[in-house]
Amino acid sequence: MPALKHLSRTAQEQEIWAAIDADGGVIVDNFIPADLLARLRDDAMPLVRGHTPGVQGGNDFWKEFHGEATKRITGLAGKSTAWRDLLCDPVYRAMGDHYLGADNYYLNTGQLICIGPGETPQMLHRDELNWPEAAGQDHEITITAIFALTDFTEENGATVIAPGSHKWPGAMPDVPEGSTCQAVMKAGDALLYSGKVIHGGGKNRSADQWRVGLHAGFCLGWLRAEENHQLTTTLEEARTMPEHVQRMLGFRSYVPPAAARLGLVNYEDAGLLLDEA
Repeated sequence: MPALKHLSRTAQEQEIWAAIDADGGVIVDNFIPADLLARLRDDAMPLVRGHTPGVQGGNDFWKEFHGEATKRITGLAGKSTAWRDLLCDPVYRAMGDHYLGADNYYLNTGQLICIGPGETPQMLHRDELNWPEAAGQDHEITITAIFALTDFTEENGATVIAPGSHKWPGAMPDVPEGSTCQAVMKAGDALLYSGKVIHGGGKNRSADQWRVGLHAGFCLGWLRAEENHQLTTTLEEARTMPEHVQRMLGFRSYVPPAAARLGLVNYEDAGLLLDEA
């Protein structure tokens, strides 16, 4: 059975990128410092306890895809200062810069994915297929981290991933038996992975364990992000955030070096609104 490589948080960034390039993903042990992990858990766990599992509304496909025994919580930037701090982490930010280009991407979604007892395996998929017209190129259009806020085990639904599948041809090829493994990791570890790699949430066979992860990916700035951050974070809240977080949430316009500006307000950078009293 294949396995993902584990690297230390102190590993050289080029070693981390090489592992992602080779296998489609890598687990970085102890990615989140202990004090920040404690703050994240303090912010997240009350939200998890108060949230209802399953998708409310929508069609049957998306209800099944997102999980009937899974809680998904978004709008985290307005709910957790710890998440804002993690969003500014230098290695996490370097991953976006390396694969998508500095100042060339937004936060696609920052959501708690909490897989509950009895949850069935999620359909395997490639994240880049959120944008089928842009998918299938040689370069990345999205790159993601899953931060473990609780231990991820084989029993409680650790993410299933097919190492090397980011190089497989076709939009969604068959996944041969024995070609997947699970991203088993401790709370505070992170799975960093390509938008091209085939993966999905695991089956939770436990009696009472909730597998809580913070799924947070980036997408190219000219793509529509999965989460509408401007409707879950107010302008007043955005004014209190670091500039990088403001940019990731789309409160500052996308200004690539050789293309039209996007996300403008009155044909000016949206960030000017943050300077108004």
